[in-house]
Amino acid sequence: MPGSDHINLNPYPLKLYGSPSRTDEALPLKVAKFLKNKLAPCSCKVFKDGSFLVHHTESVRDRDVYVIFQPRFGDKEILAYDLDECESLVFALKQGEPSRITVVMPSLPYARQDKPSNHREPVLSQKVPMRLQMVGAHRVVVLHLHNPSSYNAHPLTIPMVDVNTNELLIKHIRSKKFDLEKFKIVAPDLGAAPSCRKLAQHLGIPENIVIINKFRDPKRANHNEVMEIIGDVRGYNCIMPDDIADTCGTALKCLKTLKENGARDVYFTATHAVLSGDVVENLNSAPFSGIWFTDSCLSEEKKKKIKKLEIISTAKLIAKIIDNLHNGKSVSELWHNGN
Repeated sequence: MPGSDHINLNPYPLKLYGSPSRTDEALPLKVAKFLKNKLAPCSCKVFKDGSFLVHHTESVRDRDVYVIFQPRFGDKEILAYDLDECESLVFALKQGEPSRITVVMPSLPYARQDKPSNHREPVLSQKVPMRLQMVGAHRVVVLHLHNPSSYNAHPLTIPMVDVNTNELLIKHIRSKKFDLEKFKIVAPDLGAAPSCRKLAQHLGIPENIVIINKFRDPKRANHNEVMEIIGDVRGYNCIMPDDIADTCGTALKCLKTLKENGARDVYFTATHAVLSGDVVENLNSAPFSGIWFTDSCLSEEKKKKIKKLEIISTAKLIAKIIDNLHNGKSVSELWHNGN
C-alpha cells in the first residue's frame, strides 16, 4: 500500500473501524494491515431487553472515517442485528463530528431485490444505503453490485461506489497457468452473458464463451426447467462465474448440463458467497474441479467446510479503494488500468 513516495492529499487523518461486536474479523484487520494502519477501538454492549449501545472510545473529530462492515447472511435475525449495529456505529461516529464517514460494505444485503416483480413490491436494494444515509454516512462502497442500473433508475442522495472485482478473478485464473485455449467461459444465464463476455476478452479467449439458457418446455408435462447450452463445451474445461452464490441451485443444474454435454473440468466462482441452507453439503457432493469464492461475506466456519475451495482475497483491493478515496484519486482506475 502507501509507499515512501505516498502523498496524502487529504488534510483530515484516516480512521478505520470494523464491527463493534466482532473485533476479530479477518477482512477488516487485513485491510488495516495493507493500509499500515489499525482498527480504532469500539465496543457493543447488549442489554437484557435486546437493545444495545455502540461506543467508540477515541475522538473522530475532523477525521476521514471508514467503517468496514460485513453483514452475516443466512439468518434474518442475525442480518437485521448486524445492519442495526452498523447503523448504530455510524450514528455514534456522526455525533463525534468527523469530516466524513464512508461505509465499506463489500456485499450489500437486498441487492437482488432491485425491481418489483409484482404490483406494489418495494425496491429493497436501496433500503440499506438510504438507512445509512439517514444515520450520517456520506458514501457507501460495495463490490460487484448485482444490478448497478437499478441505482441509476432510482438515484440516491448518498453516493454509491460500485467496484468491479473481475480483475481479482482474472489474476487468480492466470496464476493457475491454464491453457486457456482449452477453456470456455460459461454464463449461467442470459443476464450474466455480458460480464462473462468481458471476462473472456480480458483472458484473451473472446470466442470461447458459452451461454446456458433456462426455460420451460411446454411440451413436457411436470417438467419445470430445461437447460439449453448455446455453444459447444465437448472436450473443453469450463469456468462458470456468478456474482452471488446463495442456494447454488442454478450452478448445480448448469454443472449437470455441462457434464452431460461433454465438458471436462468445471470450475465455479462467485464474488459473494452467501451460501444459504444446506448448500455447503450440495457443493461438496458436486463434481466441481474447483470452487473459487471471494471473502466479501464468506464466514470462517463455511470456509473450513467447503472442499476444493480457494479464497480470492478482496482485502488489498478494498485497501486500495480506501487509499484512493482518502487521497482524492480515481477508484475506477483500479480495474480499468488492471491494477
